Amino acid sequence: MPRKKPELLSPASDATCLKAALDAGCDAVYVGLKDFSMRSAAANFSLPALRRASALCRSRGVRLYLAVNTQVYQQELRRLDARLAAVAGLVDAVICWDPAVIEACRRHGIAIHISTQASVANAAAARFYRGLGATRIVPARECTLPELRRLRRQAGIEIEVFAHGAMCVSVSGRCYLSQDSYGKSGNRGECRQNCRRPFRAICSDGEGDYEVEDHYLFSAKDLCTLPFLDQLLDAGIDALKIEGRNRPADYVACITSAYRRAIDAWARGALDQELKAALIEQCRTVFNRDFSSGFFLGRPISDFTDTDGSKSTEQKERVGKVINYYRKAGAAHIWVQNYTIREGDQILIMGPTTGVVKQVAGNIRCENDPARNPPQTITIALDTAVRANDEVYRLVARTTPARQ
Repeated sequence: MPRKKPELLSPASDATCLKAALDAGCDAVYVGLKDFSMRSAAANFSLPALRRASALCRSRGVRLYLAVNTQVYQQELRRLDARLAAVAGLVDAVICWDPAVIEACRRHGIAIHISTQASVANAAAARFYRGLGATRIVPARECTLPELRRLRRQAGIEIEVFAHGAMCVSVSGRCYLSQDSYGKSGNRGECRQNCRRPFRAICSDGEGDYEVEDHYLFSAKDLCTLPFLDQLLDAGIDALKIEGRNRPADYVACITSAYRRAIDAWARGALDQELKAALIEQCRTVFNRDFSSGFFLGRPISDFTDTDGSKSTEQKERVGKVINYYRKAGAAHIWVQNYTIREGDQILIMGPTTGVVKQVAGNIRCENDPARNPPQTITIALDTAVRANDEVYRLVARTTPARQ
């Protein structure tokens, strides 16, 4: 008998990421508005854009969650209430932890998922939030797998865990380093990520200045649960979340599709080491700081990266934009602005309606002087429809780490 699959929850910072997540097979998407979001640097959604996102998700049978997970100040309560009144009926739940948001969600009849920011690490805390009306808990990220098993059995509420993506040195995110350095609080979604940078040690007498040997000493590697995903799923976790509302659409598509394949294989009893290895390599093609098991397999951890950039095995180089797509011919007319596309190149096309299209380039025709480098326009055969103004990239092997 097939096993019960957990919900696969993907991030989306804009319409392109949303379409990429849906096409890659997610069961739910989480997004943020322009305010009250822990990812203020992301594009995020306006209220009209959220309405369109809600309609698209419902047409695909996918749930839509709204992250309202910053701390809220007294003078913001009226604006908060107005925001939640406006989204009631558009989203399936709000992810939050501030009691002001919980209270407003209850007032407007919106389901409540408790954010990892609440640092729930035991069944008593989970039952407390259940008593406030919460239907799901995202536990503290420092919980181990055995602790999550016990929490799942005793809490009487759905449990969602992060399965992949960036980890904060302050774990559940209660860090004040950015606030102290720049006046930009991580708890308000404005973290400047001091921790991702190299550090130097300076003697108090001013006569010594040393580069710390392991100088990315606060920058954690990214979480990847694929090596032990079957253990996590066997524990009865209700939902797996991919971190990444600051990541581009190709990242969302790549990671979502990898975990979709893994979950489906597990449900069939076919998640073997060969498939895990292939999916891990797939995840390495997009942004990563190398991979860690996080706290799932024990505490403490010392999995810190050795670079402030990406260790992805591929990088994308912007080529230009789509001018038009000819449906009968199955071809795209592309304005080439930077790099030449050649037969056999891996290309990536992304846009808000298109999502992410990735394929090998073939049947290329130069519209201008082919001796120009790059030619001004080309026509290229495509298996999937794209739209005018979609961004076009080519994928190449990475030779040096990319900064964030």
